[in-house]
Amino acid sequence: MPSCANQWCQQSFEITDADLAFLEKVSPIFNGKKEMIPPPTLCPECRMQRRLLFRNDLCLYHRKSDLTGRAMISMYAQDKPYKVYDQDEWWSDRWNELDYGRDFDFSRTFTEQFRELNLAIPHQGLFTTNAENSYYTNHSLNTKNCYLIAGATNLEDCLFGRFVISGNDVVDGLSLYGCAWCYEGIASQNCYQCLFFRHSRDCSSCLMIDDCQSCKNCCMCFGLKSKEYCYLNEQLTKEEYEQRIQHHFPMTVDGITAMRRQLAELSIRFPHRALQVFSCEDCTGDMVFSSQRCESCFDCTDSQDCKYISNSPNSNNSQDANYTAPQGIEQCYNVNSTCGMCNSGTFLAWYCSDVLYSRECHRGANLFGCVGIRHKEYCILNKQYTKEAYEKLVPKIIEHMRKTGEWGEYLHPSLSTMGYNETLAQEYFPITKEEALSRGWQWHDEAEPQQQYLGPDYVVPDSITDVPDDITKQILKCEVTGKPYKIIPQELKFYREMGIPIPRKCPDQRHKERMALRNPRKLWKRNCMKCRKEIETTYSPERPEIVYCEDCYLSSVY
Repeated sequence: MPSCANQWCQQSFEITDADLAFLEKVSPIFNGKKEMIPPPTLCPECRMQRRLLFRNDLCLYHRKSDLTGRAMISMYAQDKPYKVYDQDEWWSDRWNELDYGRDFDFSRTFTEQFRELNLAIPHQGLFTTNAENSYYTNHSLNTKNCYLIAGATNLEDCLFGRFVISGNDVVDGLSLYGCAWCYEGIASQNCYQCLFFRHSRDCSSCLMIDDCQSCKNCCMCFGLKSKEYCYLNEQLTKEEYEQRIQHHFPMTVDGITAMRRQLAELSIRFPHRALQVFSCEDCTGDMVFSSQRCESCFDCTDSQDCKYISNSPNSNNSQDANYTAPQGIEQCYNVNSTCGMCNSGTFLAWYCSDVLYSRECHRGANLFGCVGIRHKEYCILNKQYTKEAYEKLVPKIIEHMRKTGEWGEYLHPSLSTMGYNETLAQEYFPITKEEALSRGWQWHDEAEPQQQYLGPDYVVPDSITDVPDDITKQILKCEVTGKPYKIIPQELKFYREMGIPIPRKCPDQRHKERMALRNPRKLWKRNCMKCRKEIETTYSPERPEIVYCEDCYLSSVY
């Protein structure tokens, strides 16, 4: 087995015959000759880390448009060396992407030339489509009245979440599908009026549950299926349940902390399923639904024949992909935030096909090393070619990239337009500033806040019933990070309707703590703790949970 070429990793990883067959299948063809994509030199985790350092979700900044000078919100801080336009400006006809085209220079690396193109051409401040009253969102599609949501699709009235798909009135969510009127949900599907829930499906009116399915009116329960009126996994009558549950409302911060502790103590006594995989055939990973033959996949639905993909619904015959659009990908390799049929180092290519080493391209085809191309084809470094000239030149560039060691690898980390700590790489693979800089990666240092008097510290009432309307005019201080944050009117209305207290932590800290409640995107080999057969699981061997294979788990809960 080869060792990872990343000098900070160097762990062994496997390249199977199926992997080689896949690479042969997706290798591009020019003038009837296939240009083979070589086997990867990095292990799967390092490959994902490299892709994720190109994606910034919700590190947002105030800056001015480089086209009009008007104030805007952007994922690029003002000190970034890039031209940045607001969404409507970028999509306008006030600039032409082909004006930035240039010839390929065979005396220099592709990375050098692509960096210069990125510095010259305008970039979108945010990546949103059909966002109504949802300006403070990013990587979002079809959103209405949403705020600080990223990786979102088909949402209305949702606040503070990541990868929330098809829902309404969801606050503080992470990897939720089809949920409504929910708060603090993690990795769950089709839940309604649930608070503080994780790994649950088709549940309603539940409080503080984990790994529950088709349950209703349950509180502090773990691993239940098709149950109602249960409290700490004890079956009660309707009257008994309502009597116990009323003591939790209106909720307080201390009361929530106590319930979390009780649920954790309860859950450690019961078996956990090795993988959160449902209605699937031959799949491994976490939060995989209705898929077939997907290996080491995470947060995926309706996908077939994929490997090492995450947050990528409707994917087919693809490997090494992250955060692709809900429209799906097919025969893609080493891509990020993409939909269509793309390969090798492509980032943010929407509705594209046969695109290589490009970014921020929309409805294009046959593109190589392009940035910001819209509705065009046969372009190299944003220069227009005929089909014949394109197919003649690209193989020469590929051969040049073979010699420089660039062909088949994802875009070089130095081409990321973000600091490492602004990207999703820091969420899944956290490192220090010193470590990032030692690897030649960028780091974003936040500007020192201007010293200004914000008034006395605002004391947040324990119960939502004691919170005055003017809290939306106050500046609160996160009890963990000390960062200031505000409560917006839409948010206050939701807390009051749900009977939950004002959070004492800022949105970023709350997201960080939700991420910590998810298992890593990694599979370990261990033995089922009942039948002892070898299994793959997201629970590392040293963890204290009781972990069962799927058969043993199902036999224990039904």
